[in-house]
Amino acid sequence: MTEKTGRRAAVSDQTARRRIQAARAVDPLTAVMVVVPLLAVLAALGVRAAGGTSPSHGPQNVPLSRSVIICPPGATDLAVASMSGARGTIEVRTGGIDREAEVGPGITDSLSLGNKSAVLVGRGDLAPGLVAGRFGRPLSNIDCRPPDFDEWFTGVGAGAKHQSVLQLANPDGGRAIVDVVVLGRKGPVDVPALRGVAVRGGETREFDLAQLIPREDDLALRVRTLRGRIAASVLDTFAEIGNGQSGTDGLPPQSAPATRNLLMGLPGGAGKRVLVVANPGADAGRVSLRFVTRDATFAPEGADDIALPAGSVVRVPLAKFLKGAGTRDDERPLGLELVSTVPATAGLVMFVDGDLTHAVPTDPLTGAGSTPLPPGTKQLVLGGATKPGVVLVDAYDDAGKALPDQRIEIAAGRGVSVEVPAAARLITVTPQRTSVSAVVIVTGLGATLVRPREPIDTGLVPHVAPGRP
Repeated sequence: MTEKTGRRAAVSDQTARRRIQAARAVDPLTAVMVVVPLLAVLAALGVRAAGGTSPSHGPQNVPLSRSVIICPPGATDLAVASMSGARGTIEVRTGGIDREAEVGPGITDSLSLGNKSAVLVGRGDLAPGLVAGRFGRPLSNIDCRPPDFDEWFTGVGAGAKHQSVLQLANPDGGRAIVDVVVLGRKGPVDVPALRGVAVRGGETREFDLAQLIPREDDLALRVRTLRGRIAASVLDTFAEIGNGQSGTDGLPPQSAPATRNLLMGLPGGAGKRVLVVANPGADAGRVSLRFVTRDATFAPEGADDIALPAGSVVRVPLAKFLKGAGTRDDERPLGLELVSTVPATAGLVMFVDGDLTHAVPTDPLTGAGSTPLPPGTKQLVLGGATKPGVVLVDAYDDAGKALPDQRIEIAAGRGVSVEVPAAARLITVTPQRTSVSAVVIVTGLGATLVRPREPIDTGLVPHVAPGRP
């Protein structure tokens, strides 16, 4: 990629101040794999430091020297950026073919990958702050994320109209082992084929749930990695037989069950809105539904508490509640808040003007969160502030030129919605004095929700005390 004109020098300085610029000499993953087992052995043998005491030193945060993000198949276009403030090339591995993407301050590079899984590798100064997104048309968004070890997907389908494909991608050379727990309307679903799943190094395995466990009720999946590293994803397809409505989108994960789940991002337009709630625990509970608007958070009229049987999934149509919540933009709900007596997971399956999209609980931003964006009309939705604060919004076009920034005030118990320039291809959301949940609603040919994420800047390395001579 050639350097684009019109880029302001201040963009580089501003972004660089927000990211770590130390030397990258340690690969945290390698250090953890080598040092942690050694420390465990020494602790078990009761090894003492000089003076007869065991000094207590926690692990140290060090700048990353290598980072990995996985983009599963499901959309053709890949957008990648680095928020480290450095300029250079990112390695892109697709099915044995190595490619490169050029990144720099505010710059988002785009690649067309077809239907292949991609592994992105950032090294040196480009390792911290690596972010990516995968987008399709009609509008769809496939999560590109680092590997994780325990995640939930709620609102999964395995029937004739609603079908989901579970994708397990292994970015490393060694084999990984994964267990998948499946919950349905009547309780846990026994699926031997999803227990102890082996995924070879560099492999992406796909499981069509409609073929594996055909059923019409809504499902929830818990994906746990027992060995190695895996990035799990769900590609969701919904087709209304007979009326021509169909759509495909990525179903994002939830990190863990919680007693408070906030789902921001309710696009306007006609179509179904169905809430799916899962209770993975052994105790029955109840959940109450609240709308988040610009003025307040309140329970909609006629919304009684919803029973949550133990170890099962509940489906709640929202159309009747949304109709009574107001149709003007200043009245329309911006999100849903679920408060339950037991830890639960949730997902909102939406048809927006004939296109499928999802809202799920996201981890709140405590620092700067970034994401690439697809073309389309864009609206940033914020909520979940714990106290009054300010949110700074920086956006960049496809040439890396800074667009007008915004400073947004936010308060607890309220949502905020602001327009993002249509030309924006990269956005950074930085909360101050509070944490906040953020999502960008993109509309045009269909609709999708894109979630800013805090890039990983550092890794943990155990402290190693010097030995006695």
